[in-house]
Amino acid sequence: MIIKEVAFNSPEHKLSVALRDEVLRKPLGLQFSEEELSEEFDSYHLVAMNDSDEVVACLVLKPITPQEVKMRQVAVREDQRGRKLGSLMVQFSEVFALDNGFELITLHAREVAEKFYVKLEYDKEGELFEEVGIPHYKFKKKLV
Repeated sequence: MIIKEVAFNSPEHKLSVALRDEVLRKPLGLQFSEEELSEEFDSYHLVAMNDSDEVVACLVLKPITPQEVKMRQVAVREDQRGRKLGSLMVQFSEVFALDNGFELITLHAREVAEKFYVKLEYDKEGELFEEVGIPHYKFKKKLV
C-alpha cells in the first residue's frame, strides 16, 4: 500500500473520482458535474493505492487561505474498511498539509463520522447542519 499525491486529471485522479462517486455520491443519488470537478484543479489529491494499482482510499485538500486547507471527499473502498486506512489517510494529509505551509485543517464531516474525527483529535465547532441533504458537523485541527 502506498499513499501519495496525484496530479489533477491524471489516470490515478480519475480513479479517485470514481471511488468518491461510488462511496459518497451514488448512495445519496448525486453525481459529479464536469463544472464541479473542474473546480478541483487547485486542490491536492491524495490517494492510497494497493499492489494492483487500484485506488482504495482518497481525499482532497482544498486551499482556503495560505494558512488553511479544507479536507474534503474522504472515501475508503468498502472492502478496505476496518483496516485503519481512513486514519492513515488523514494522518498523511496532516503531514502533507504541514509540509506545504498550512497550519489549520478544516472539514465538514457527516454526522456518522463524528467519532472518527474526534478520535483523530479534531475539534468540533458549532451545531449540526445539513449539507447535501444529510447532517454534518464542522471540525478543525491546528497543525502547529
